Amino acid sequence: MKLLSLLQHRLTNVTTLLLLVGILSGVGTYLALAYPTTVGMNGSQIQQTSTTFNLATSLLAGSPPTLGSPSAPITIVEFGDYQCPTCGGWFQTQEASLIQGLVNTDKAKLVWRDFDYYGPDSVSASEAAYAAGDQGKFWEFHDLLFQSQQTPDNGWASRQNLVKFAQQLGLNMTKFNQDFNSGKYDSLINSNHALGVQAGVSETPTFFLIGPNEAVVTIAGGQPESVFERSVTQLNTSPTGEYPSFAAIPILALLVTLMMVRRGVEKRKR
Repeated sequence: MKLLSLLQHRLTNVTTLLLLVGILSGVGTYLALAYPTTVGMNGSQIQQTSTTFNLATSLLAGSPPTLGSPSAPITIVEFGDYQCPTCGGWFQTQEASLIQGLVNTDKAKLVWRDFDYYGPDSVSASEAAYAAGDQGKFWEFHDLLFQSQQTPDNGWASRQNLVKFAQQLGLNMTKFNQDFNSGKYDSLINSNHALGVQAGVSETPTFFLIGPNEAVVTIAGGQPESVFERSVTQLNTSPTGEYPSFAAIPILALLVTLMMVRRGVEKRKR
């Protein structure tokens, strides 16, 4: 009877651990699908796009303003606000280096998407930049906005001043004013903001670097250009990202189970 009781006790422990294995395996599978991210070498996040929301495909959709070679292997998508001081600081100190080191060397291309939240002047600035873009001067207007940036909502990006910026760039003012005041860019600006929210943007600037096999590196804030250099290298050398191995969880649990069974057998022999 003692032997039978002991066996029942051991079987109960084994059954419990096997159930734990199943639970851990299920949890690991869920986490791998729901949170497919890992920390990169520079503190940025690498993530594999999911089936419900394909981040890389969504970020590359449409025809956003793009600077650099269309065939560049890495795409850098910036979500920004022309009134954002951090965006302006990054532009003043880092963007030129990024363009020189990555864009001009065909290692990456730079894409702009609006994430306006400072107020109506931010939206107006985005509209003006797109109106300039319809005359082939998007990036020139983009640069002029950041070069002219002042305190948010103090009037520097008023519609009157934006018209002056367009004149400064020598744009066709009849066409610019027509496009600028038409409201034709509202849906694009709104969809960019919605995409940013869906992608998890919580501050500007936020950058998404998209590499081979739709691996994505997220860089939040006005990070140094060197961070982008390392991330580009990381994406090129590990195109699918370095994902957590959740498969190791059930294997470890199984090993623990076998060790406990073995100990039980050894005790019975004694």
